[in-house]
Amino acid sequence: SDLFSVTAGFVLGLKGIYEVIQETIYLYIPLLTMNLMSREYSSGSIKLLYSSPVSSVQIITGKFVSMVVFALIFVIILALPTIVMFISVPHVDITLILAGLLSMFLLILTYCSIGLFMTTLTSYQVVAAVATLSALAFLNYVGGIGQESIFFREITYWLSIKGRASEMVGGLICSDDVIYFLAVILLFLWLSVIKLNN
Repeated sequence: SDLFSVTAGFVLGLKGIYEVIQETIYLYIPLLTMNLMSREYSSGSIKLLYSSPVSSVQIITGKFVSMVVFALIFVIILALPTIVMFISVPHVDITLILAGLLSMFLLILTYCSIGLFMTTLTSYQVVAAVATLSALAFLNYVGGIGQESIFFREITYWLSIKGRASEMVGGLICSDDVIYFLAVILLFLWLSVIKLNN
């Protein structure tokens, strides 16, 4: 129990490292994704992409793979302090740490897929960043809307990314939460492909 408290105090605590990152990462993702497709539109290089022998699926997949690489690097950097803790603290609850790292990875990929879709809608990078920030802020805080009604509570929980990520950061990996993240990622990648095709 004390060893679990050491791990949970680092990962969760009153404001543990994973919880702080989870609550604030959505503020930075729009700055990262705002030029994924908007720069292609504004510079005119999108015409070269359309004329080259690559499909819209390949274009979007290539852009998203770059975000996957970023998410992997971010998670590896985030894992470094936990590796030090794993070496120095005996019997660390490694499953709690791995659940937190998985939640960070899926959360970043979900945010990046939404940001990628927003950049396909406009050639202005600032507009794409603001639209992405607005969408992510809505998905983070929608879980607190209409809590007095059971009907609205179910809908807002289903839409809320923050609530699902919080459960995974806490060490509870549910298949429906993982499926939710994967479904949102695939949905926005599919919408991005449709936008390029149109």
